[in-house]
Amino acid sequence: MALPTEVLRAARRELGLPHGALRLLSTRFGKVCLAHRDGSGRRTQLRLVRVQPDTSVRLESEMRWLAHLSHVHGLAVPIPQPWRDGALVSPLLIPHDGTQWLAVACSWVPGAHLDRGLRRAHFAGAGALLARMHRATADAPPGIAEARPTWWIPRLFALATRLRNVVAGMDEARAGLTPRLVEGLTHAAALVQAEHDALPHDVAHVGLIHTDAHWQNLRFTRRRIGLVDFEDCANGRFMLDLACLWGRVEARRDAPGLLEALLAGYDRVRPLPASHRRDLRVMLAFRRFDYAGWVLSWPRPDLQPWGPEFLAGTPAYIERLLSA
Repeated sequence: MALPTEVLRAARRELGLPHGALRLLSTRFGKVCLAHRDGSGRRTQLRLVRVQPDTSVRLESEMRWLAHLSHVHGLAVPIPQPWRDGALVSPLLIPHDGTQWLAVACSWVPGAHLDRGLRRAHFAGAGALLARMHRATADAPPGIAEARPTWWIPRLFALATRLRNVVAGMDEARAGLTPRLVEGLTHAAALVQAEHDALPHDVAHVGLIHTDAHWQNLRFTRRRIGLVDFEDCANGRFMLDLACLWGRVEARRDAPGLLEALLAGYDRVRPLPASHRRDLRVMLAFRRFDYAGWVLSWPRPDLQPWGPEFLAGTPAYIERLLSA
């Protein structure tokens, strides 16, 4: 996707962004993300979005949620920057080619993301951060939850269409997959759904969630932990956010201790419901099923060397989790 320079110039003008250094972060899925640094060192993230039918509603609700988390609850998240008219989303930006764009801008969240350096203290702090975010659902401004999708299998199937078609029994989608894998994925879908339906669905368990709160979206400083990338925030189960984080490190030798620290940090801020461990296992299973859909969306499963093994192991992973 080419950088829409005319849209970028218009966005900078509407935002009143001073001259400074621009760094391209990503161009995909009809979006362009850039980092801006002005002469004083102040950094801003700018996102240009090609307009789709729901773009305005999604951007507005995301910015309102971030404003609530930052201004009301004091969380270290991207803070929406108002445009010249005071709105949190830009006016419509239309370059000479007639395409339509919207833009949002947020403050930069300081800190580094950690991988091998993650320790129990980091997980305890991350658990507390997620608990504070989930607690903010209770006083969220009207309209935010209604504007966000529900992150569960129907939404996943709308995006991961090959996985949906495999489970639905469509021969074209099943081409190149072993009968054993097809049967396993089909059974996994039914098992995850059945276990989900058996869980409690009240406000102690369900609300506004991040959906992708893994370690690469956490920002660590000496004093605070921040969280970024709220584009896919949705309605869903609170334990999914914990599953996203711990699921990335569950193969580590110290994973059990990291999980206990994560849960303890969360519980200190927002007491965990009695069913939280079962809930967490179901969400870990759903997260793995979600990732299988991502692998199936590739041109071929071996696009990444770990893809075939990951895909083949998904049914057994889910069965093992949910039979415990």
